[in-house]
Amino acid sequence: MFGRLQSGFACCIGAALLALSTPAAAQSPFGFSDVPGDSPALIDADSIEYDEKGERLTAAGDVVVVQGARALSAERIEYFIAEDRIVASGGVTVLEPGGEIVSAERVELTDSLKRAVAEKLGLRLADGSRLVGRQVERVAGKGTTLRDGAFTPCFACAEDPDRAPIWRLRARKVEHDEVARDINYEDVTLDIAGVPIAYLPYFSHADPTVKRRSGFLAPTLFFGGEFDAVAQVPYYWSLSPDADLTLQPYVTVKSAPVAAAEYRRLFQNGEIVVDGSIGYLDRTSNTGRDNGDEFRGHAFASGGFSLDEAWRLTFEGRLTSDDSYLETFNIDSADVLRSHAAVEGFWNESYVRVGAYGAQDLRETAGQNDTPFALPEAYGSFVRGFGPYGDGFLEADLRALGRDKGTDGVSASATVGWRAPLKTAGGHRFDLEASFRGDLYNTNDGDALGASGNSGTIARAAPRLVAGWRYPLAQQNGWGALIVEPRAQAVLALDDARNRDIPNEDSRAVEYDESNFFQPNRFSGRDVIDDGQRLDYGLSGSALLAAGGRVDAFVGQSLARKPGDFAQEAGMTGRSSDIVASLTATPSPWLDLGWRARLDKRSLNFRRNEIGFIAGPEWLRIDGAYVDVDAEAQGPERSFAAEQLRGGVALRLNDRWRVAGRHHRDLNAGRSLLWSASVAYGDECLSVDLGFTRDFASQADGGGREDSVFLRVNFKHLGGLGVSQGLGQQDADTDN
Repeated sequence: MFGRLQSGFACCIGAALLALSTPAAAQSPFGFSDVPGDSPALIDADSIEYDEKGERLTAAGDVVVVQGARALSAERIEYFIAEDRIVASGGVTVLEPGGEIVSAERVELTDSLKRAVAEKLGLRLADGSRLVGRQVERVAGKGTTLRDGAFTPCFACAEDPDRAPIWRLRARKVEHDEVARDINYEDVTLDIAGVPIAYLPYFSHADPTVKRRSGFLAPTLFFGGEFDAVAQVPYYWSLSPDADLTLQPYVTVKSAPVAAAEYRRLFQNGEIVVDGSIGYLDRTSNTGRDNGDEFRGHAFASGGFSLDEAWRLTFEGRLTSDDSYLETFNIDSADVLRSHAAVEGFWNESYVRVGAYGAQDLRETAGQNDTPFALPEAYGSFVRGFGPYGDGFLEADLRALGRDKGTDGVSASATVGWRAPLKTAGGHRFDLEASFRGDLYNTNDGDALGASGNSGTIARAAPRLVAGWRYPLAQQNGWGALIVEPRAQAVLALDDARNRDIPNEDSRAVEYDESNFFQPNRFSGRDVIDDGQRLDYGLSGSALLAAGGRVDAFVGQSLARKPGDFAQEAGMTGRSSDIVASLTATPSPWLDLGWRARLDKRSLNFRRNEIGFIAGPEWLRIDGAYVDVDAEAQGPERSFAAEQLRGGVALRLNDRWRVAGRHHRDLNAGRSLLWSASVAYGDECLSVDLGFTRDFASQADGGGREDSVFLRVNFKHLGGLGVSQGLGQQDADTDN
């Protein structure tokens, strides 16, 4: 008889254990589980008594009930059989499989374990969040009601556990609706460090089991600027498990609201994102002229799809109504908006692309009428291996360029060739390549890009031979390993390959550094050919430190039979080129150095000098960069010298506080480009960012210098608020 009753008590205690548990994947920690337990429960107690007359079973003294991965402990557990009621008292604690811990002074379960009442409840979730309440009542399948409750994700202070948390929500009544999966508060107060700072008669948010839910998101406020004040209050709309829409209108005090939205959709084989806005707004140009009200907005779209194992489709479209709209509303700070669409195919070492591209230039000095677009544009690369005899290759491309004003036309190019690497027993490596390239252009009005201006069809042929040699040498030492590699390359091509009837569309910016030093064609595009005969020679070295650091260096120079088109565009005269050098060093985790230079071959003066570093331990990081470039060394795209200095510092005061500052300066003009400073606080439940920015080249309405202060506050589980205060605009040349 006693054994049967003890077994029945075990089942009841097991059911009680499950009634106290809170499966993290199933429902909120505010409730108790309805899931009955099928697995047996293991009970340990100092004493177990059965009162047959009173139909009561009692376990007392360090009672521990274990069922599966859950465990319950209490000083006393009583089961009133006739009343179908279980009472656990005295330091009741439930340990959940997910790491959650429920504690209460007393828990009572009735109505076939469907109704539960707990006194002085305390709950600690797996992430450290805590919930306390004077009394909790739950009805299975409906919800949980908590009286005089408080919730906080902030950890308790180790030195003083009774100290008020950084923030918490206190409410007269907290209700968890299990059907709607909402947590509702009545008479709720937000406390910061124990001090009430905000009150709402009603507040609601989704319970922790909800991964995505329609509702309002954290707003962003901006004060100042052209519109005095701008507020963005997003509303998130969950359309389906694989699609959502975020309505994020901009509300200003000086104009009608700006409609804005973002749509996202995930497919089985790809995704799309569409983002746009439109409004009827006043516009002030960067010259200070008021253009009056006009329709302004933007439209962005991007996505990609895998068509099959070899083919994919990608696209991105970016347009805006004018050059200042995006920065005025803090949407984007890009100077150029690029759009493209392409279908791409991949097979082993071969590749094919067919698509189109375009751009919208937002820089003040640029005109959109002469910005080109390509429709269509195609490229293909095919490689065929011949084993020990090397590889054959074919590259071809086609493009049709157009613009509203200026040069347009169609061009096609193809290059066929063979390359082979050869190695000797002594470690020497020889690389041989022979290629033939043919181009066909049909242009109109080519004078806009430095060509002769003649219209018609132009053909061009360009054979090339390349022979390279390298000899890596390595030595192992106690401090690490040293690798030195001398390298030379001979390039043979026709002289005077530049055809002045072909406009230069894609090779207007010239770089001459270690990245393209040994490239047969050092131009970035194909409209201009690196012609003539030359010998490239250089020395590279790498030191691999035993402690984990590394140092890489390179120096090189070219010698030509006579200066070619690349030397002319790069501002070099004579047979010898400028000297190219670079150095990167990471001797330890707290130091990273980089240096790139181009030196005049005669005077050894710098024509391009770039120095950058990041230094310091994790708690103090300092970075800086210096750039000095001659006007003649940049090609036809840019015709002015640039000398700039950038620096920044980030200091971590402790695990929670950080401060940072940055400064950019134009040394040629003798004025600042950007000032910024910020201080940030972050812990397990709260993050706060406060900063100041002074932008001397703002593209926002009115242009000039713009000062702003921003504040971002984020509460874990609740979201946050962003506020930015503009302090007015001044002339860009004012440096104070």
